Amino acid sequence: MDPFFSTWKGSSLSKQHHFTSPASIDFSAWGLGSTARLNIYGVAIFLAVSFLLLQRFLSGDPFFLPADYRSYNVVNRRLFLELYDADELPKAPIEELRGTRLRLAWIQALCFSGLVSINAALLILRRLRGELIIDEVAELAYWTFLSTLFLYRFYPNPYRPTLQTLTSVGSLVPLLLIMERDILPKLLLHPSRERLLDVRTGWVVYTRLGLTLAIGILALATPRVWYPVDPSAGGEPTPEQVASPFSYAISYYWIESIIRIAYRRDVEVEDLLPIPDYDRGKLWSRMIANHRRSTTFWTLLSLMKYELFLMTLFSFLIGATQFIWPLSMKHLLAYIEGSSQPIITPWAFVLGMFFGPLLGGVAWEAYVFQSNRVGIRVKAALTQSLLEKTLKIRFTADSVSKEEKQGTAEIDKGKKDKAKPEEDHQKSRVGRINNLMSSDLSQLSSARSVIACSNLGEAILFSMIFLYGLLGWSSIVGVAMMIVTMIIPGILAKLLSKVQRRTRLASDVRIEAMTETLNSVRIIKFFGMEKVFLSRIREKRENELWLSFLSMVYTLGFYTISHLLPIINMIVTFGIYTEVMKLPLTPTWVSHVTRSLISAFIAFDRVDKFLIEEEELETAEQIEGAAKREIGPYFRNATLSWSMPGSGTDDGFRLANIDVECVYGGLTVIAGPVGSGKSSFLLGLLEEMRLLSGERFLPRGGGVAYVAQTAWLQSLTIKDNILFGSPYEEKRYNAVLEACGLSEDMEKFDAGDLTEVRVRIALISLVTLSGGQKARLALARAVYSPAQTVLLDDVLSALDAGTSKLVFERCIKGEVLAGRTVVLVTHHVSLVSSAAKKIIVLDNGRMVSDSSPEALSDDAIELLRENEEADIVAGDVALGEPVEQPIEAMVPEAKLKNSRKLVAEEARNKGRVPKKLVFEYLGYFGPLIITFFLVLISMLDKVVDLVDTFYIGLWSNEYSKPGPVDVKWWLVRAQAVSKSLLIGASIFNTLVYCTWYFFAWVGARRIHEKLVSAVLYSPIRFFDTTPVGRIINRLSNDIAALDNNLGPYVNIVFDQLLDIVFRAAVMTGLLPAFLLPTILVSFIGITCGELYVRAQIGVKRIISVKESPLISHFGDTISGIVTIRAFSCQERFREENIKKIDDFTQPNEVNYNLNRWIGIRTSVCTSVIGAAAGIIALTTKDSSPGMIGFSMSNALAFSSSILLAVRYFNLLEVELNSFERVKEYIEMKQEPSSRPEAEPPAAWPTQGDLKVTELSVKYSEDGPEVLNRISFEIKPSERVGIVGRTGAGKSSLALSLLRFTEISNGSIVINGLDVQKINLEALRQRVTIIPQDPVLFSGTVRTNLDPFGSLDDTELQAALGGSGLAEAESSTAPNSKQIGLDTQITSGGGNLSQGQRQLLAFARALIRRSKLVIFDEATSSTDLKTDERIQETIRTSFPDSTLITIAHRLRTVMSFDRIIVLDNLGNGGEIVEFDTPFNLLQNPEGMLYNLARKSGEFEELLKLAKGRD
Repeated sequence: MDPFFSTWKGSSLSKQHHFTSPASIDFSAWGLGSTARLNIYGVAIFLAVSFLLLQRFLSGDPFFLPADYRSYNVVNRRLFLELYDADELPKAPIEELRGTRLRLAWIQALCFSGLVSINAALLILRRLRGELIIDEVAELAYWTFLSTLFLYRFYPNPYRPTLQTLTSVGSLVPLLLIMERDILPKLLLHPSRERLLDVRTGWVVYTRLGLTLAIGILALATPRVWYPVDPSAGGEPTPEQVASPFSYAISYYWIESIIRIAYRRDVEVEDLLPIPDYDRGKLWSRMIANHRRSTTFWTLLSLMKYELFLMTLFSFLIGATQFIWPLSMKHLLAYIEGSSQPIITPWAFVLGMFFGPLLGGVAWEAYVFQSNRVGIRVKAALTQSLLEKTLKIRFTADSVSKEEKQGTAEIDKGKKDKAKPEEDHQKSRVGRINNLMSSDLSQLSSARSVIACSNLGEAILFSMIFLYGLLGWSSIVGVAMMIVTMIIPGILAKLLSKVQRRTRLASDVRIEAMTETLNSVRIIKFFGMEKVFLSRIREKRENELWLSFLSMVYTLGFYTISHLLPIINMIVTFGIYTEVMKLPLTPTWVSHVTRSLISAFIAFDRVDKFLIEEEELETAEQIEGAAKREIGPYFRNATLSWSMPGSGTDDGFRLANIDVECVYGGLTVIAGPVGSGKSSFLLGLLEEMRLLSGERFLPRGGGVAYVAQTAWLQSLTIKDNILFGSPYEEKRYNAVLEACGLSEDMEKFDAGDLTEVRVRIALISLVTLSGGQKARLALARAVYSPAQTVLLDDVLSALDAGTSKLVFERCIKGEVLAGRTVVLVTHHVSLVSSAAKKIIVLDNGRMVSDSSPEALSDDAIELLRENEEADIVAGDVALGEPVEQPIEAMVPEAKLKNSRKLVAEEARNKGRVPKKLVFEYLGYFGPLIITFFLVLISMLDKVVDLVDTFYIGLWSNEYSKPGPVDVKWWLVRAQAVSKSLLIGASIFNTLVYCTWYFFAWVGARRIHEKLVSAVLYSPIRFFDTTPVGRIINRLSNDIAALDNNLGPYVNIVFDQLLDIVFRAAVMTGLLPAFLLPTILVSFIGITCGELYVRAQIGVKRIISVKESPLISHFGDTISGIVTIRAFSCQERFREENIKKIDDFTQPNEVNYNLNRWIGIRTSVCTSVIGAAAGIIALTTKDSSPGMIGFSMSNALAFSSSILLAVRYFNLLEVELNSFERVKEYIEMKQEPSSRPEAEPPAAWPTQGDLKVTELSVKYSEDGPEVLNRISFEIKPSERVGIVGRTGAGKSSLALSLLRFTEISNGSIVINGLDVQKINLEALRQRVTIIPQDPVLFSGTVRTNLDPFGSLDDTELQAALGGSGLAEAESSTAPNSKQIGLDTQITSGGGNLSQGQRQLLAFARALIRRSKLVIFDEATSSTDLKTDERIQETIRTSFPDSTLITIAHRLRTVMSFDRIIVLDNLGNGGEIVEFDTPFNLLQNPEGMLYNLARKSGEFEELLKLAKGRD
């Protein structure tokens, strides 16, 4: 959070107390003499000359450059050297003096000339009069010297910046001396005669004063010169970089263009000011690498030393200026009550009351400006560092940092029925990275509190001096008590730190659980498991909220004790002062402490754990000249493992004693049964597996391309996915499209290869491309790349027979891969053996054979025969139209003519945030009576605050009355009243805060529950059009805003509004004159606040949508990390990340700078109110000093309350944007909720009969129909296949059975019940679908098979056996990878092969024993033996079930009872044929007949169909 808004209500000015100084200097008699002034001028000249000579010595540049040596290419020297070497610096760079700078320079030159002329004339005049002229000689010499330096600026020289600084700062010397000699004596009430005789009068004095001020003002108004970081990069300066010093550091006028735009309309991205080149992510990612130290803290300290020095300087200025207002008020009240006679006019104290808050505000805004700049740079640099680390770390099961191991154990400590910590380690990785980026990096900005605390010593020192002057040695007792009692908050802070650390870890786990749920949302919906995963997320959230509640308890204890200790110290000090020292009492002060450092150092520690402790991949050294010697990839006696031997996640699987070399420039085939280690072979070459012994080599010199078994694509166009950063060559590009069978697909898309690919949210391709199309697209990416070595992991498994042969002939065997080293994992050995130079056969991680196809051993041939793909047969290849039957694309079916973007830009609301959202948010606290209760206790809190201040005023007022004060009586009352008021007020204030926080906590809990439920129960179309990163952004950043900020902001705004009402009533009754200026200035503040919030809302909305792409990019990078590393394209992803960092930084900088704009204007308003209060106090008669002080405090507090109310109301409106975004998701369209009357009978469906009548469906209410009035009927226990071309509506029909589409006409009746009239959850739990891409959840095999926990192990084990998985893993070989019910499964099933994942997904379907089962070609990644076992299981395990199969391979459905043939005739999918396979193959005019002919296996298909009949 921006620290400008970090002030808590306890720091309101009404609670400030006043200080005094020790014995004052007698300014009435004291003054500088002529000699002293002469010495000051001499020292100033000496320092200026010395500085110039020193710079001349260091730079080596002559004062008068020859014309051919001049260069106007200025650079930011410090940052330039971070990018380039010192010898590349431009020689003698000269600032250009032109435009406004030149015009203002001439005006300044005239002012200097005027001052020289006036001083010369005055010197002559005094000389003629016979007066002393030593002062005039010194002034004339000094102004002549400054004028000479300034005029030297007009000569082209590299010292122009130095000359501008020296002349501007140097002009302050005569200004201060004029003030001391000629102005100050006139302000003294009783100046000495000597001082009056030394005063000069007349127009000359004021003219010189005016010209001197003009020089300073013109210097502040002169635009600065842009010093580019990298001149070769080009670009233009931003308004910030060329703003004048006054605009840049005082008024922040340079940001006002956004204010003007926001006043007229909503702020858009293109309206934002560009990022200064010194804040760009590329620069700071380079700098953090250059300054790397042992820890993140020391790295940032080294990196930001210049910025931290400025922050320290501003912090000391804040500490110095904060005493001006209380000291001025103290002396003013002393003058009014007559307790002391000041030496200077009391109007000077009024000026102090004006300039005190103003100077403090300028220093504070400058501090925060630098602080925010540090925060932005830190976040940019560390975000890039996180990506750098992510690109290097190992994502295997046991690659877990110590923090995760310890932290998860802490989270689960003391809780029963928790899984082992290792299970959570595996699940929390992605969530941890997301949380580090979105939360921890923001918390690091809290480390600036270290600098803010740097003025504590200064403040304590000044306070002790002033308190000693006020209270004597009793103040030392109070300070000593304060130091001794500081240990108590320290202990609480340590406890708070531990709780916050655990809270962060709990947030990691929750975000990871939500991320995994969203990535698997389709399978969750297919199986009706929303409640299960909602319960899992709720459990994680409850743990996080419980720790958050503990954090709140510790925070309240910290807050209460930190407030009580100063109050107790104050009472003890007052008691000693009045009772022991027998002296009268006047007001004192109260302090406040913060805890932001705790969060910052926790964040530092967490980032360090990730950047330092996370295990990185081993990188093998490349053999010198290996590429030239044409060496293929090889293993030499290598043993590899996924986990460290003996670790908790080690499953015993090894690639053991592999000694083989792949053929350079030819095709090497890797074959073997499911789980034999084929994919591990490729990943071992890619260094993703641990090398336990031996050697491995992958020739990276010529480039490497890799296609994973599960295709990884980006959410880009088809063309961009294929190019993957390579330059576009049309001829080669078209050849690759043709070779991969994609040319025909491109013709079917309206946008061609510019069609956007929507990456899966981890399930079947209910999106732009089918599974086969995605596999061929990933293949095209590898083929198009210039890589010499191409690794292909089972790319043919997702293709049907005809397409596989086409891809083999045109691509693998064709010209596009000719001469390249290709390593292919496949079950299609008989298809590819003709082109293979070598076939490597694996079984249980060991090498069975390594030879040419002709020399295969008998054991290898037998193993391959058992595990050959079922659909590959010998025969001629038909190179006509591809016959792959993939699931159709939603977008091609819809034929979107006007747009090719499936994923739209994230929507941003326009205009102001509705104020009613506050009441809607309060509605989550509970019934209306809760709000009334909060209002009541807040009002009581205000009453207690006012009574406290009023009591101190009455006490102080007793000393202005004649006669002695009964101190014992007041002190006894203080024991009874002050203790109860001061201590009671602090405790009551804490209770009020606790109550607000508790109900905000309850509200956050309810909002999160509703949000997660709304997301999980949203229609499937929502997930097709919404990236996961966008949803995660609302579940992380927006929820964090509701958890931490929104409730306190509502409390503060309400508190300030009550403050305004109560203080207005008090002031009106005591001194009505205070009300008019207060209201006037407050009106100005409200106007500025209105302008500010118009801009801030638009910028905040842009920030909300700009972080999602950054989170999504991290998610894409993690999901495709193996492919990215294989292609060695990490650098491109780094550059893309930097671009997204800059896109996010841009609105963030504008957001912070807008806060500075409103902050300085608020300080001006506060200063005006302070001065007005002083004026009224001086001019008011017949009022007691105590009541005047009380009224002055309330007047200033009243103004501050209005301004704080405006400020926090604006911030509240900004934070309500998060609530608005969450509310948008909560209120979005939901799937129909369950109703008791719509619950089907418990035994339904008793049979799998299905009747579809005149069915028409759409994917959205306003979209085109994808199925057009289809009707058919399926009998119980019948097996029916669905075939058809891409876009015919096969998946649409299957999904319609589970109500994933909008039914616009007709009906679907299953076992006598219309699916539209029964509960969705019941329908999806009782009808089973097996998707094409298997999705597994982190946990164990048991939790994947039975997420509801309702079955015993016997049934689960039987399902494992039925799927073929248990048999596939039943080998007794020592290297066998045993899979049982307790086997750990990582997120997405990443620790299993594709075939194993598919078998496990099939076993999950067996568990349900549904009467209606839908298969989406669920055996495409299995070998022949396993496939036959599954087919047998289907026949035996589902004897009474109706089976509907979406066929990708025609042979799969040739033995079925009937086949539905779909085709899109222009109005959506229609049934063109529906009969037995044999009858359909007898019709030469039929579509199935044509498809079978083109497959090249017609005779075998006919034989299978005839055998069935």
